[in-house]
Amino acid sequence: MKKTLVAIAALTAVSAFAQSSVVIDGYFDRAFTSVNNTNNNLDAKSVGSNAGTTTVGIKAREDLGGGLSVGGSVNTDWADLGGAQQKDAIGTAQRGGFANSQSFVDVTDAKLGTLRLGAPNSFTLTNATAVAQPGFSTAIGSAYSSNFSTVNGLGTGKTDNGGIVNASSDIKNSAATAQAGVTAGQRAIRIANTVQYSSPAMYGVTAHVGFTPKNNNDTGAGTAATFNTSSATANTAVKAYGNTVGVTEYALRYTQGPVDAMYTSIKYSVGNNIIGAGGSVATTALAANLTNTQNLLGATYTVMPSLKLHAGFGNFSSSNDAYKGKSTQYGATYTTGAWDIAGQMAKVDDQSTNDADRKMTGLGVNYNLSKTARVYARYDNINYASNKAAFEGSAQKRTAIGVSKSF
Repeated sequence: MKKTLVAIAALTAVSAFAQSSVVIDGYFDRAFTSVNNTNNNLDAKSVGSNAGTTTVGIKAREDLGGGLSVGGSVNTDWADLGGAQQKDAIGTAQRGGFANSQSFVDVTDAKLGTLRLGAPNSFTLTNATAVAQPGFSTAIGSAYSSNFSTVNGLGTGKTDNGGIVNASSDIKNSAATAQAGVTAGQRAIRIANTVQYSSPAMYGVTAHVGFTPKNNNDTGAGTAATFNTSSATANTAVKAYGNTVGVTEYALRYTQGPVDAMYTSIKYSVGNNIIGAGGSVATTALAANLTNTQNLLGATYTVMPSLKLHAGFGNFSSSNDAYKGKSTQYGATYTTGAWDIAGQMAKVDDQSTNDADRKMTGLGVNYNLSKTARVYARYDNINYASNKAAFEGSAQKRTAIGVSKSF
């Protein structure tokens, strides 16, 4: 449900003026959460958003008549004041500032489609969270969270570094000595400097394309001063923090009757002048001329009003074979009265030289107090190296009980 704050419309007997509106909407979520990791140092209890992302959006639109309108969206995601880690940097202020989520201006024509300019969410994110899996969003139980993702390689989903391309990093939930070759994965969320186009629906089919230009002109050598870090050694081999990664994305979606199916393909391209570690571009140095492609076919089938089945099949590969593999996931959602029950299983077959497979089981229960309010429980069980001998930090379980409210 959306609350319209301002709506101005003026009509006369002889002419009609443009109609404008400004809407505020959002989602509030808090849960008591317990994390049990095989690295006991990472066991934690906290209160935070664990069924979805707490967010507030401001949306404006002006109807110009004839099916043409101009609008925009600015969204802000809020994290807790420190959460389980009461560090100075995040314990005194909320992570991220205003408009740290998707934000864009769009022009929409009923016959021609929609053009977006800015940092809109990727089509891959929509596929991964709204089509290929039950309604776990990117939180506990999701196959597309910061703790587990179905793809390796480049992405824009690193916590506190939104809109910037990074490479898959070592699993954050393991001891430093055991991290080599084990990854929690990467995600396509959104990226700055993006142009997107979405077609009108025709026989249930919509087509989508996104483009983010690559900057590759900065050839300066990286230094500790350049990257604003105390480690000169870490920047010895990198260059050019002013360069950016180019991104192209394509999607097709079919939504009609009981079927909602979507195919997405996103490709990241690094220039020959590399992208430096640190500074304002990426926290992980990227190899020169690296390309990384991630594909996903997702589908939801409504068997009956109370039962939906979900599935996703993906693959990813890079030009240097550093990232290569495939993923599968299956899930279901069952609704009875005020209750929603959902579950899914996902696994990643890592075919790179690291060969670190991972798997995840997610469960969720909602009791809907109304159309916009619910109490819920979430659980997931993640093994980050299912084909290797267990080690400290190779597995974790999370449980959350909370309440959420959308508006």
